[in-house]
Amino acid sequence: MTGSLQTKHGKYYVVVRIPDGLGNTKAKWINTGIPTEGNNKRKAQQRRIEILTELEENKDLITADILFADWLEEWMRIKESAVRQDKLGLNTFESYRMYIDNHIGPFFRKKGITVKGITSKDIQAYYDTKAAEGQSANSIIKHNVVIAGALKEAKRKKLIRDNPAEDAILPRKEHFEGKAYSVNEAMKLLSVLDDEPIKPAVILGLLYGLRRSEVCGLRWQDIDFDAGTMQIRNTVVKTKTLIEHERTKSKKSRRTLILIDDTVPYLKALKAAQKEFKGRCINYDPDPQGHVCTNSNGKPFSPDYVSHGFSRLLERHGLPHIRFHELRHTAGSLLLNNGMSVKQIAEYLGHEKVSTTLDIYAHIDFEGKRATAQAMGNIFKNS
Repeated sequence: MTGSLQTKHGKYYVVVRIPDGLGNTKAKWINTGIPTEGNNKRKAQQRRIEILTELEENKDLITADILFADWLEEWMRIKESAVRQDKLGLNTFESYRMYIDNHIGPFFRKKGITVKGITSKDIQAYYDTKAAEGQSANSIIKHNVVIAGALKEAKRKKLIRDNPAEDAILPRKEHFEGKAYSVNEAMKLLSVLDDEPIKPAVILGLLYGLRRSEVCGLRWQDIDFDAGTMQIRNTVVKTKTLIEHERTKSKKSRRTLILIDDTVPYLKALKAAQKEFKGRCINYDPDPQGHVCTNSNGKPFSPDYVSHGFSRLLERHGLPHIRFHELRHTAGSLLLNNGMSVKQIAEYLGHEKVSTTLDIYAHIDFEGKRATAQAMGNIFKNS
């Protein structure tokens, strides 16, 4: 590393060009502390050599004096490359972008905090501020994924020696208990579907426990009427953009379901109706993917259409409000209360771990709890 000796304000300075971590360099004036008066130039030159030696030894840490907000942008460029290599989902990337643009970036840029200077106290102050603004614990935990991830990358590149995010205290994750319809409520929902455009989505969500992304991604090629199976292997997600993937949320989510006998006539009729309508509708928009859930003009359902259409359906028919995803909870809870094991339900719903199923449905196993209580009572009654 090189640097020239310059004078300013009666002192000798060493001027070096230092990388800023973003592919550029900037001049840095380092005060030697040696006055220009007197015969001090030789002494200043010796100090210049010492300073350059120190900088060379710590060159990997030099770029850490960039703003943390700027480093987040560099980290996002790395993540953008991961999206192109199919190592990171675009919906995840866009959620990171939203957290940085709306929350993390403005907070740390306003405070002028650098990568080198950021502390666990600064990060804790961010979490506390967001909590005071009304952000949920789960949202703050998601913000932490970005902050900790960006600092982990900075540590990997040796911009910093330690990751201060590891010492910050996160709020306790909130356990979300989804609502679920009773058998009677589910039956009433099914009874009002005949004239509803969103009917196929509701059938798939309630009876097969499909996620919204799986409902929108299901294609006729995924249903084999001869074999009596339905393969869940394609999804549609939406953040800023609509993305279709020949993949599922996780490995376990990619599953094969057995067709429910009572739904087969409906699905066959739906496929035939779509084919007939395609032949006589002038404004029909051909769907090359052959999605199961489409509008009357042939356009596939979007995730937003499913959510909003389902809410309007419930309101029209005076049914208790639940989110579309809670049709999936309803499927799981009804199966649980009708004797299916947690392992069977986990496989049916495509949960990555059985523990996920336990966490979601343990609080609604009323029949199981009742049977347990009766068994305990019988132990003493029969003794």
